[in-house]
Amino acid sequence: MLKTAGTSLVLLTSVAGFCQTTPSRPAFEVASVRAGTSGRIFSPDMLPTTVSAADSLMMRNMTLRGAVAWAYHVMDYQVTGPEWIQLQRYNISAKSGGPVHEDELRTMLQTLLADRFKVAFHRETKEQQVFVLSVGKNGTKLKETESEGDLSIQPDQKRMTITVNRAPISRLVEGLSEVFKAPVIDKTGLNAKYDITVDVGKYMADFQSSAGGTPPDPIAMITMGLQDALGLKLESKKVALDLLVIDRAEKVPTEN
Repeated sequence: MLKTAGTSLVLLTSVAGFCQTTPSRPAFEVASVRAGTSGRIFSPDMLPTTVSAADSLMMRNMTLRGAVAWAYHVMDYQVTGPEWIQLQRYNISAKSGGPVHEDELRTMLQTLLADRFKVAFHRETKEQQVFVLSVGKNGTKLKETESEGDLSIQPDQKRMTITVNRAPISRLVEGLSEVFKAPVIDKTGLNAKYDITVDVGKYMADFQSSAGGTPPDPIAMITMGLQDALGLKLESKKVALDLLVIDRAEKVPTEN
């Protein structure tokens, strides 16, 4: 009798175990993923944008590297993998079933990346050469923007100037990282949006003159311009970075 009761208890426990379902990860109710352009950024129209709302997420011209970085709340330079994850761009439009916190939107994007791109990665810490951007000893020369609207970038090839309006420091960091092909870490503590005009021709001429007419070193020239025009300091350092290393990902996402 005891044996029968014990057997029944085991059976009931097994059935209860089978009836329990593994909690599923939060996912978007509707999502569209489409491949866009491919290649390095060469015009303002190619700049990636992310717009999140209480119940939606939209990414335009976003690389897989950028999408993974947003999903896991890390910087782009902390995501490594095959070169194409920095070049191929995607347009992602997704909606949740109702209003959620941004952290849940990030988790939903993690689910989408795993489902549509088959993203798999591991974490590791590695010492790397990086550039650290900070405010110079005499303070910043940046002018906070007073106008409303989106980011605007206006290069003038004749005058060799670049005018940027309503730009957060993160955009400057992204641009520097793109030029140097190395991580640029923001240590400025600056959180506003700024209007910036840089006379590239002036610094090119000044640097050639000081270097005896030899071709200017881009890093040295940019460092000079940042300090002189913006009051920002750029230093090369070795630091230990926590990285997400992409082990596997599909370049062509599964159909919507």
